Amino acid sequence: MRPYVCLLVSSFACMPAGAQLLPGHASAPTADQTARWEALGATIADIAIVVENVFDLSNPEEDKRVYRIANQLHIKTRPEVVANILLIRSGDRFDQRLLEESERLLRGNIFISDAYVQVVNYDASRNTVDIEARIRDTWSFTPELSFGRSGGQNEYGLALDESNLLGFGKDIAFSYDSNIDRIERYIRYVDPNLRGGRTRLDVTFANNSDGDRYRLLARRPFYALDARWAVGAELIDEKRIDPIYDLGELVDEFSRARNFLEVSGGWSRGLINGRTLRWLAGATYDQHQFSPTVDVPVPMLLPPDRKLVYPWAGFQLFVDDFRELTQFNTMGRIEDIPFGLNLRLRLGRASAGFGADRDAWLLNIDASRGWDLGYNRFVFTDFSAHARRENLGLRNVWLNTRARYFQRNFDYRHLFSVNLETLLSERLDPDQQVLLGGDNGLRGYPLRYQAGERRAVLNVEQRFFMNWFPFRLFQVGAAMFFDAGRTWGQDPRATPSRGVLYDVGVGLRLASPRSSGRSVIHIDLAFPLNRDSTIDAVQLLIETKSSF
Repeated sequence: MRPYVCLLVSSFACMPAGAQLLPGHASAPTADQTARWEALGATIADIAIVVENVFDLSNPEEDKRVYRIANQLHIKTRPEVVANILLIRSGDRFDQRLLEESERLLRGNIFISDAYVQVVNYDASRNTVDIEARIRDTWSFTPELSFGRSGGQNEYGLALDESNLLGFGKDIAFSYDSNIDRIERYIRYVDPNLRGGRTRLDVTFANNSDGDRYRLLARRPFYALDARWAVGAELIDEKRIDPIYDLGELVDEFSRARNFLEVSGGWSRGLINGRTLRWLAGATYDQHQFSPTVDVPVPMLLPPDRKLVYPWAGFQLFVDDFRELTQFNTMGRIEDIPFGLNLRLRLGRASAGFGADRDAWLLNIDASRGWDLGYNRFVFTDFSAHARRENLGLRNVWLNTRARYFQRNFDYRHLFSVNLETLLSERLDPDQQVLLGGDNGLRGYPLRYQAGERRAVLNVEQRFFMNWFPFRLFQVGAAMFFDAGRTWGQDPRATPSRGVLYDVGVGLRLASPRSSGRSVIHIDLAFPLNRDSTIDAVQLLIETKSSF
């Protein structure tokens, strides 16, 4: 999460947000028609791929010189890139579900703002259907100057990002970023469909003020619900300084050197009765070495080195239940929201025989689920847990729960939301901290303000999605919010909990559906209600988040 205010380095660094979505659903066949064609065993004859440019010149609001020039400068996504993402081929038996999943896969790429995959013709004499896959590109080249402020801390940066290199769907980014922890200079290259296949390549080289970071990921994932196998490997080599905070101030630090390697694979029988079960296995090497820094030669609490080497096995259960929503987590885009159960469990065994420095069982669990309560009311729950079982009992126990409630009130441009999140820990490794402040839900207080062993945060928010597109650069929203939170338990490096903290505030939200950057800019004014004299009466936060 990197705070910023987008400053236009070029005329097109942030694209207008008020453009219409692709036409499509109005002329789409009905569910009864597609079900009948499936029952008749229709096959796919032709697949036409249509790539719309960034701006819709048939819209009078966009039929202007600046947008025509932008379209001319933009290199459109190549049709073969779209074809490689689709789950259907000519000659396949028609299955409406695969068309819907192909839409979701297309919209999941940041260089595509919208996508429809639908039947455009049925030939009864041949029992065939013709398919059209239509996408609209985003403006993929985004030079960016950034400045942000959160919890009294300034952050700034410069980035050049091309998310659709020469129309091939590759992403290359160069960035300079100064944040609360470090100055980071990095280059990243991402190829989501290596050589036109399903393999993802992700390479990052970072030169930071406190060390270097190298990451290499090569993975052929379960790219679709009916995918039968997956395999991959990830390598991380990094050195950095980890800070420890109390009351928003740096109170301790230490240096960390990490070497990580994981190879993994999986097998599945595919999608059966609307759900898919995947069996997973792999091996992990994870070494952390800690040392004092030049500035803090004697840390308050220097973590002991840790080396975990272990094979592991697990499973993932995923239920196929997605809904298309708009004006929900962002603005101006169709959002594919998962409601089905997603449960993932992994159990590993570290041992000196494998090269680890201890014997331990390692458990990881993640689960999420959504419910449609009707009348435009929705509930989503998330749960995650990880822990190690060593000779002296459980260590590094981390239990995180989150429940979110949403309700459309007044009309579709208003959304009421409640978010409740809890975090429980037990015998954490010394390099871990449970923190509460402006960077994790308590917007009226400094970053990393309170530390403890447990945390609870409540956020109540009324969202307004405005029909306002200033200069046709952003879609604008607003919010009124109330936050409450506290920590429990004692971090030996921090002051005791100050009880429940409250704040209220208002904010603007800016999003650009026509740009490949999918973040939402938050500009908030938050007012702490039970502050002490060390905290400003007004907190200004400017940051980007993945949602409203």
